[in-house]
Amino acid sequence: MGVFSGQISPSGAGREVRIERMRPAQVDEAKQGRAAIYVPFGSLEWHGYHNPVGLDALKAHEQLVGLALQAGGVVYPPVFWGSGGGHLDWPHTFMVEAEPMTRLVTQLLFGFEKDGYRQAILLSGHYPNRSQYLDAAIQNYLAGEGGQRSTQPMKVLALVENQIPAGKGDHAALYETSFMLYLHPDTVDAAALRLPEGAAASDPTQVVNWMGAEWKGHPCYGLVGIDPRQHANPGLGAQMTTDLITYLEQWLEEA
Repeated sequence: MGVFSGQISPSGAGREVRIERMRPAQVDEAKQGRAAIYVPFGSLEWHGYHNPVGLDALKAHEQLVGLALQAGGVVYPPVFWGSGGGHLDWPHTFMVEAEPMTRLVTQLLFGFEKDGYRQAILLSGHYPNRSQYLDAAIQNYLAGEGGQRSTQPMKVLALVENQIPAGKGDHAALYETSFMLYLHPDTVDAAALRLPEGAAASDPTQVVNWMGAEWKGHPCYGLVGIDPRQHANPGLGAQMTTDLITYLEQWLEEA
């Protein structure tokens, strides 16, 4: 259970914001409060031995649930279709072509407009998705291509978390692991984040690329960034999440 999703458990701890779990009256009430919909995008791909392969979309979905609970709006189910990134040779990794995704997201945006939404945020935990198909879909939508306009165009934002001011990002290393330790701690193998007994502490500032085949079997195999062992922590994940939600809420207020 995610840190924010845990607040909307069946026990009634909070209001539901995940649209697939909401009844029509609940959706209508949410739209009256803020006619905004948030879509988390990601992929299924290798994120190290210690992280789940669905990290990207799980991360973005939970971040947007936090936004909806704080600012209003509803959250679309996570989209696990990743494009780009050059990870196709890795196990448990699946990518798709960008062109059909551009068409699908364009149609989705027209559907949101028709249903009465006035703002949409497309947040991708898989960073290449934005340049591969999200920006193109927004451009098509705003130009009126690929769908039928029902009202004025929505305000739409595509973003990845490291693009906000002072935002942090990497591939499954310090930052993404810290996000998951905060957002979905049950999915992270904490034991894999400990250095072997007697090993020297890793440099908390050095960015390393562990993607090469020569690193296979190493605890950080497949990572790009700062060594998460000993350094990744939920406090960092919480602060970065707060910064992201604050940025997105400000966009909603100003858009």
